Amino acid sequence: MSSDAKSERQYKGKVMVGKVVSDKMQKTVVVLVETRRRHPLYGKTITVRRRFKAHNEQPQAKAGDLVKIVESRPLSREKRWRVAEIVRAGQVVEMVRDAELEALIEKERTEKQARKDEERKRAAERLAKLGGFGSVRDMQGADETESDFAAEYEGDEASEEDEE
Repeated sequence: MSSDAKSERQYKGKVMVGKVVSDKMQKTVVVLVETRRRHPLYGKTITVRRRFKAHNEQPQAKAGDLVKIVESRPLSREKRWRVAEIVRAGQVVEMVRDAELEALIEKERTEKQARKDEERKRAAERLAKLGGFGSVRDMQGADETESDFAAEYEGDEASEEDEE
């Protein structure tokens, strides 16, 4: 027996190669098998995607892996396949998605804060113009003078009370 014969193992029944799209169940993986064929009437090449539930005894196959599945006896209502071997280990797609999602959320949060700040600035400008001031700085200066006046006024009241 040559080394090629050992590496190419013979299985009883049908054998397919597909990508694991879900490994959330216990001892079961969902495998997506894509086949390309020509349409019988129009002749266009189409991709047919079929999903199979396959038995994964020791949880060896993970999401993103390319696996070889073999036909077997009925193991449950929908499970008629088992994972024979992992052809190629894939990268974990969910972690990459989570990182991208966090980055997008953070970007959106900063943009939202910038929009709020800009809106407050515009509202202050409108308020200053309605109050008859040239800009927000003029209005702030007027606030300081009013507060000085209020402090002086309160001081005057206190001195009047002392006099009485």
